[in-house]
Amino acid sequence: MGKAEKVVIDTNVFISAFGWGGNPLRIIELLERGVLRNCTSEDIARELFIAVSYPKLGFSQVLQTEILEFVLAYSDIHEINKLVEIVSDPEDNKFIECALASGAEFIITGDKSLLSMKRYKNIRIVTPEEFLRERKF
Repeated sequence: MGKAEKVVIDTNVFISAFGWGGNPLRIIELLERGVLRNCTSEDIARELFIAVSYPKLGFSQVLQTEILEFVLAYSDIHEINKLVEIVSDPEDNKFIECALASGAEFIITGDKSLLSMKRYKNIRIVTPEEFLRERKF
């Protein structure tokens, strides 16, 4: 197998994959198979750490730990060297910053404010379904 394609996977895709399956789970399976490699940052990892513990999700402590361990095992943490302020929701800028720092060409997300941009420079912003369809996975 060739080199894994670098992508930035939004927190909501991990939550959806482990909570409900579907196309987000198919993205996770591509990570496991080494087809994709997730690029993340300290800020994104911190957001995931907080999100998995939201009471409304009802994730057990064991599942929370499994999600965090999985993400760390299949991700490379990148140092952010350029801050941007371009997304309508300032909390979403960290995903673009990470894609810029890592050279990832895709941000895979379910976030409407990110998706409305469609692209930033050479970075495509797509849903899990769009990514899978376009890449024919």
